[in-house]
Amino acid sequence: MTTALLLIKHAALLFMGVNFLLKSSNGLPIPLDRPHHYRHVGGSSSHATTFLKSTTATTDDNGSSTTNSPSSSFRLKDCICLVTGASRGIGKGIALELGAEGATVYVTGTSTSSSSAGNKNNNVDPGTVEETAQEINDLGGKGVAVLCNHEVDDDVARLMEQINREHGRLDILVNNAFRLPPGGVEKLFGKFWEQGLQVWDTLHNVGLRSHFVATCYAMPLLLKARDEADRRQHLPRPFIGMISSFGGITYSFNVPYGVQKAAVDRLAKDMAIELTPENIAVVSFWPGIVDTERTKVSVANGEWDKYVGLPLDNAESTRFTGRAVVQVALDPNNLVTKSGTYQVVAELAQEYGFTDVDGTVPPSIRSLRFLIPTYGLDEPMRKQLPPQLIPDWKLPFWIMAQGGKPPSRS
Repeated sequence: MTTALLLIKHAALLFMGVNFLLKSSNGLPIPLDRPHHYRHVGGSSSHATTFLKSTTATTDDNGSSTTNSPSSSFRLKDCICLVTGASRGIGKGIALELGAEGATVYVTGTSTSSSSAGNKNNNVDPGTVEETAQEINDLGGKGVAVLCNHEVDDDVARLMEQINREHGRLDILVNNAFRLPPGGVEKLFGKFWEQGLQVWDTLHNVGLRSHFVATCYAMPLLLKARDEADRRQHLPRPFIGMISSFGGITYSFNVPYGVQKAAVDRLAKDMAIELTPENIAVVSFWPGIVDTERTKVSVANGEWDKYVGLPLDNAESTRFTGRAVVQVALDPNNLVTKSGTYQVVAELAQEYGFTDVDGTVPPSIRSLRFLIPTYGLDEPMRKQLPPQLIPDWKLPFWIMAQGGKPPSRS
């Protein structure tokens, strides 16, 4: 990846000189090289069927995708959802989008207004599970806040018992829980033999093992949802989302982080082989750079410029990933076309026709429209070159997977 980005950096000046030739905002498309994991679909189980009728997607004035069904304003009405790690960040954005579609959403986290012990990081990172639940209510869904430490298996077991007691099933599970190692953003950078074992343990216990544990405990509820959906045609097939990143194929931050993200993608891939005959889809999602509450804090205290240093011009909102999760979960063909794969959020927006909350569609991290301004142009040059004049050519995944740290912008 380093060589490719260096070439892009040197090519940026050439684009400045010939931008008058670029008449199309899309340019000449490079094949997306979207990953597909070929496998037998259906198995011996009669449950491996598609039970939702196809719908035509359109986009409303707010960039949210709607369908031609009479109840398109609440497409997830009666759905029972769980988003782990949803007091802030991407998890909160996903929970809000599910709630905006009328779903009942259980939101978990250790940041809660009722527990100072569980809220140990709240002095740095804003947001609690109660606040997320209230915002879901305000959007027309039903939010249920649950204090849950996903590093503690008994907490997860109690969570699933609560969902079973109150609803008897789970339609959508989104494994998003993630925990920074002690030391914050600074601790994400450094050589693996100097970081200490706690970085590995923290990133893998909450962010990998926790995804596996939550899915294992949720399976009886997801299977009940599958059987319920057979009788209630407006419910989507049971769906599991895993939140990963481009760090799964290319070096990002450190060794433990990359291994964790690659393992999350493999978790989705291998689970799909066993879940496809059960008519349950599982997909790994790759957001881009996301303007989370934690990002805002790190920008304000200088950590972003010191340790990351990338411009946020193309940053995604936390709800952008949520819109991707909604679209894929509602896709009646997701079992065949998406299950077991990793999907880039920005590219799903192009496929399904939705936008971010501000009406824009941020470029994919592997697009020249992201790479050239981020690594090849300084701020004055970025202002001179409108993004629509940069072709939306996407580097193949095999180039992104070459490894190496991105070149310094300095």
